[in-house]
Amino acid sequence: MSKSFFFSAFVLLITLCAAAQGGVKFSDLSWAEALDQSKKSGKLIFLEGYADWSQPCAILEKYTFTDREVGAFFNFNFINIRMDMEDIAGAVLAEEYEVRSFPVLLFLDGNGEVVHRGCGAVETDELMTLGRAALGAGSLSEMEQHFEDGERSLDFLVDYSLMLADACLDRTKLVETFFSELPHSKWMEESAWAMINLNVSDPYSEPFQYLIAYHDMYGLKYGKDTVDQKIHDVMLDQLIAIYEGEDLTLFATQALRQLMSEVDFDKKGELQSLVNLKAADLKANWPVYAENAVKVVQEQQVEDPDQLNEFAWKFYLFVDDEAHLSQAKNWMRGVVDRYPSATYYDSYASLLFKLGEKKEAVKYSEKALQAAEIELEDLMYYKNQLKFFTEGQ
Repeated sequence: MSKSFFFSAFVLLITLCAAAQGGVKFSDLSWAEALDQSKKSGKLIFLEGYADWSQPCAILEKYTFTDREVGAFFNFNFINIRMDMEDIAGAVLAEEYEVRSFPVLLFLDGNGEVVHRGCGAVETDELMTLGRAALGAGSLSEMEQHFEDGERSLDFLVDYSLMLADACLDRTKLVETFFSELPHSKWMEESAWAMINLNVSDPYSEPFQYLIAYHDMYGLKYGKDTVDQKIHDVMLDQLIAIYEGEDLTLFATQALRQLMSEVDFDKKGELQSLVNLKAADLKANWPVYAENAVKVVQEQQVEDPDQLNEFAWKFYLFVDDEAHLSQAKNWMRGVVDRYPSATYYDSYASLLFKLGEKKEAVKYSEKALQAAEIELEDLMYYKNQLKFFTEGQ
């Protein structure tokens, strides 16, 4: 063989190794240039849509994109580009492709049509699976077409639902279309239960209301534990939304409490305590708030210091029952032993003072002031608290 053959083979080997070692190579093409190159080459575009502040994006880029096998596969099969979804050009695409979380992983053709998609800080095997699905059968676009064409088999619906979930896409349209086509007499069938279990998250939707109305029958057919868990999870998600301020109204809390009263399910009592706690907080009903805060700490085995401190501080400000104050004091004693910070010392000292343990209150108020000095906090508040406790002796 000629020297030139060996030289060419050697260069090719070096090139392939370099590509594999470097992970995924993202080009600096603009969106228009990427579409043009895709049309000319026939390759799909792989677009990572990111946000600078997103921790999952940082994890994906540090670990998954640097993998040699992933790099070799994606560099050979796709035109790889990255875009900040919060700059001007990226925001346009984020709106067009309904991006609601980062990172989003889009596989598109030269016309900008989505062939497949994923989301989140996926691991190497998951990203490879997404890439292979985009190139072969079973892509999201194919599944969408099958659904549009009337495919409603159980296996298909399960696969399609999971694919939508993996892509972080809203499944409301899927649920609405499915149940609008299905008579109520068939809502107990296996495919209908699969749709409810996998996709229904709105506790006030008709399918979920139907599940509540006939939960005993669903339980007999598909297992009480499984049905109870679904009901619990949907109501818990609604409660989390209320607590996180997405629907921070007394009406939403009372509506959820009414809904929970209509059905019995496992761990219902724990959720009721949380709902009652929120309602009491919104209504400033502090005796009921204290009663349910104690239940929540016991039932949920709350150990988070910030959560315990929030309860304890409201007890100090608004609760007069000595038994409840003593329980809050015990919570905070455990907190300050594990997390000696100015804020926690201050809450503990305040509870001690309200319970009449003024000497101990001064002691821990001094600890709060010392901790505040170390933590470089504003000292005026802590000095005033110490003065208040000292003069109150």
